[in-house]
This record gives sequence, structure tokens and C-alpha cells, in this order.
Amino acid sequence: MTILTPELDLARTLRYNYIFRGLSRDVVAGIAALADTRHYRGGDVIVRQYEHNSDLIIILDGSARIKSVDEETIAEFGPGSVVGEIALVDDEPRSATVTAVGDVTAAIIPSKSLHAVMDMDPEVGKVIMTNLARVLCRRMRSMNAHQQESHAPRHKHAR
Repeated sequence: MTILTPELDLARTLRYNYIFRGLSRDVVAGIAALADTRHYRGGDVIVRQYEHNSDLIIILDGSARIKSVDEETIAEFGPGSVVGEIALVDDEPRSATVTAVGDVTAAIIPSKSLHAVMDMDPEVGKVIMTNLARVLCRRMRSMNAHQQESHAPRHKHAR
């Protein structure tokens, strides 16, 4: 009988996450060992827009909400979702505020530690950055399609 420790559970969660897809179990377990677990209550800010912090955050339990500057909800997401992948790539301030919707448990992977792993093994870095690029491209294509739909001329049907 295997007893799941928080580290094993986090490693399993990361193994199925799109960012770490294609990496060996050992590499993913090593990345999981870098993480700290944090707990948030409903309404707590997990990430604040314009904050300069590029740590990667994985929601383990609960859900979080991304809000725009004018407090409009952009998206809501749950376990397995990643926060901070854009800042991981460009090391720029956070692009949105993320708040906990109810109780949230999240794994925080320090960006400096993750970058050190990617620098030590360029193949690991290549896999992670390729996975990130794919997802960011998919999001851009989806946003472009949504924008085109919202700007498409509406035709009135003749009766």
C-alpha cells in the first residue's frame, strides 16, 4: 500500500500538468521538491497585478479568479491550473490580479529555482518553454477568434 505524501501528490499533479508534459518522473519529482505549499482564504490575493514576482503557482485545491484592472472577471479556474506562466517567460510584472474563491491550496515554485533546473539541463528548459509557448499561442489564437467574432458584421435576415 502506497501512502501519498504531499510531495508525491504534488509530483503526480505536476506530471499531468501541461507545463511539465514530456519530462521524466524524476525531473518532475525534483521540480515538485522545489515547491512550497500555501493556503489562501476566500478573497485573498494570490497574485497582484503589476507585482514583480515571477514564481510559478499551481492551484492544488479550490478555485481562483483572474480580474482585470476594473475588477471585471476574466477567468475562473481550479485544481491543476497554473498562474504566472507569462511572468516565468518574460520576467515582467504580473499582468492581472488573481484572488482565491473560497479556500485555496497552491504550490509555489520559485522562478529562480525553476530557471536553475532549466539552465542545468537545457533539454528540460526546452520542453518547459515549448509547452508554455504552445499554450500561450493557443490562448492568443482563441482571443483572436473571439475578437473576430465580436467584430463580425451582423446580417439581418429578410423576412
